[in-house]
Formats: sequence, C-alpha cells, structure tokens
Amino acid sequence: MDLYADGLGEYKAREERSISRLKIAIPAVLIHSRLLSKIVDFVRRDLGIHLQLQCSDQHEDVIGGGFDLAIRLGNMPDSNLKARKIFELERVLIASGDMLDRYGFPGHPRDLAVWPWTGLTMRPNHRQFLHRQQDEYEVSYTPVAAVDSVEAAYRLTSCGLGLSASPRFLISAQDDVQELLPDWQLPSLPAYAVRPSNGVSEGPIQKLIDYLADSDTQLAACHPRDLTQKLAAEAVD
Repeated sequence: MDLYADGLGEYKAREERSISRLKIAIPAVLIHSRLLSKIVDFVRRDLGIHLQLQCSDQHEDVIGGGFDLAIRLGNMPDSNLKARKIFELERVLIASGDMLDRYGFPGHPRDLAVWPWTGLTMRPNHRQFLHRQQDEYEVSYTPVAAVDSVEAAYRLTSCGLGLSASPRFLISAQDDVQELLPDWQLPSLPAYAVRPSNGVSEGPIQKLIDYLADSDTQLAACHPRDLTQKLAAEAVD
C-alpha cells in the first residue's frame, strides 16, 4: 500500500474516532469574510467541537496535513479530493489616489500596460478583463513587487506601490484606494470546500459544508461585534 493510501486510511480512522476535532485550512484573505463568521457560528453551536484553523493564501496539502476540510479559491484541477463549490469571490482592480494623480484614470485595459503592478507569487502575471458587451482583453505585466498574501497586495496598493486585483469586501472607505474600469470585470474566483474523497459522508464536516453552501455565505466584511450581535439575536429567536 502506498503512502497516499496509508494517509487516506489514517484520515478516515481519525474522523470516525474523533469527530470533536475539526482541522480546517482557509485562505488568509477570508479571515475578514462572512465565511469565517459562519465557521465560528457553527463551532459555537456545538461546544464539543475543537476548531484547529490554519490561515494561508498558499494551498495546503489536505491529506498530508491531516486537514478535515480546506477552502480553495480558483478552478479545481482533477484530484483525489472531493470538492463542492460554495461561493464566487468577486474581485475588482484598484489603485491608490496617489497613482491616479500620477497616471490618471484609464479608459481601457490596454492603458494599464504602462502602470506598475503588485503581483501574487501563487498566480500568473496577467489579468483578463470582461466587458459588459462581451468583449475580452488580457493584460500581461511584470510586477514591481510580488507577495504571497492577497491582503498584503491590497496594502501595498493602498500605499501607492502598484495596481492589484482585490476582493471587493476588502475595500474600505478609510483606505486611499479606488476601483478602476467599472465597465470591465475581472472574472470571479470560485471557492470550493474540499476534503479527502473517502472521508465519512455524514457527521460534523458534512454538516459544516452544507452550512457554508447556504446562499447567505456572502463576503462582506464581518467585524467581531457584528457576529456577536447576530448570535445574540439568534439566541433570542
């Protein structure tokens, strides 16, 4: 039996033996999202669950890392993982006010060829834009800086270093950033809940996936007090 099969067997035995522990990996950018608030809500409803949460914008090895569940952004390649789509992550192109003072407002994606960009080490250095009238245009760039965190890219952009594609929910009125090219859209990123394919089909993990797949898993920023008020209201009901 190979190491992969051994890992699957150990995973299944662990899930059947200890359903009180949930080891979950999520992209770090989603710590400010409605998704995280729902994970917290799920755990708080069953105080017998111990949550072990790992936050990283790099893909974790689900089986090798012993994860019960992982949230992945982007198209899923064929694999031995079971995947369920749970939402779409909307992204927008942003620039700082300082950059707009220097370059002006672009009218078309082709105008961005001379702009500096902030890149992500885990994604290719090009962006596809879709127009409302079905036109498409792809921009390739050489980034002036590359980071391994979506939120770090947002912060570098807000400091005026370069353009970046940001989840809409990250944008704050307190930051000096503006959306560019509102008539052009960046393709949204699908988000999947993934788990080993031979895991137990029932139990807390499957219940959590069902809960996250509900239509109200939106990615508006969620502050702790918002979650506290929500849980208090549900307790009254």
